[in-house]
Amino acid sequence: MATLSNELRAVIVQDNFLDNPKNVLKEKCLVLQNFSYECERMRNNSSDVYGASKPVILKFTIRVNSPSHAKELYQRLALNGHNDFSILFNVTFDANQRLFDYEDGMVVNGYVVSVEEKYNSLRDESGLDKQMILDVEVLVRSTIYMGREEQNNLKSVFIH
Repeated sequence: MATLSNELRAVIVQDNFLDNPKNVLKEKCLVLQNFSYECERMRNNSSDVYGASKPVILKFTIRVNSPSHAKELYQRLALNGHNDFSILFNVTFDANQRLFDYEDGMVVNGYVVSVEEKYNSLRDESGLDKQMILDVEVLVRSTIYMGREEQNNLKSVFIH
């Protein structure tokens, strides 16, 4: 049986949090269990990117508390349009349960190509699932990495 994490070491927000970073509510953050992707670019001797890029698939697993929390992912899958996802690491929230700080992060823009219910656990008294695990795959269009530089200044790097 898989061990599920409730720690907010990594969360995913189904939006570009850079548009309004101080307005991210804790209740909108889904706990990220794991993620993986490979982004590889060909570079010349001057480190300039050249040639066509290879398709990048971002795979992530999230824990949702109820099927209703997963509804937006299924809607994005059905729309066939590109969407933003923000992945934030070591987040903290203020007293109003809004995003206060984070250590690193990235904003991925892409197309949801797969949503799969991987694991259901425990049911409440009414018979509804209390927790679900979803495996999601996103075909990536672009990625913005954010991280700490010297003296905690945030730096963003855009990769298309």
